[in-house]
Amino acid sequence: MIKWFLVALFALVGAQSPPAEERVSGQFSADDILLQQLTARVEKLERERKLRERPRVAFSAALIDSRNWTNFGPYAADETLKLKKVITNIGEAYNPETGYFTAPVKGVYYFRVTGVVGSTGTLNAGVKKNRVNLIAIHHKAGTDASASNAIVLEMERGDFVFFQMWRHNLSIADQGGITTFTGFLVSPI
Repeated sequence: MIKWFLVALFALVGAQSPPAEERVSGQFSADDILLQQLTARVEKLERERKLRERPRVAFSAALIDSRNWTNFGPYAADETLKLKKVITNIGEAYNPETGYFTAPVKGVYYFRVTGVVGSTGTLNAGVKKNRVNLIAIHHKAGTDASASNAIVLEMERGDFVFFQMWRHNLSIADQGGITTFTGFLVSPI
């Protein structure tokens, strides 16, 4: 539609402009200036339209929605953390029931996890993509210590990422949203 408008505009301006030899050399006619301004406006509108069409995906979730210290673990097997306090979920790609973030579009994504050591005094957890370990957080300085890590990933539509506690004598804690899992789409590919 916009391209047809430009074609019609060029035809109209061209029909009303004096021949090039009648113009003073090096000067632009009012029609030339108007045409440049209209072209710039159309290009700006095209850029804005493309930005509006770009997918928007971002989430941030905390382990619990409580001001009380709550410990999770130790676990007999690896345990996917289901962060229930969803703070942001633009695009609805994070599922608090499963703890999974599923990529709605192919692109480059950023993820960050932060965990607080629970009652066992040791924290070992990590981020997995499609069940493959990618990054880890670890701390054994005692309770109330924390660890964080982040990663940038290329993901296909349907790939999934989750935050997982590892088995054995490990625990994680939260109080008011300090154990978190966050991610967002940096750029579609």
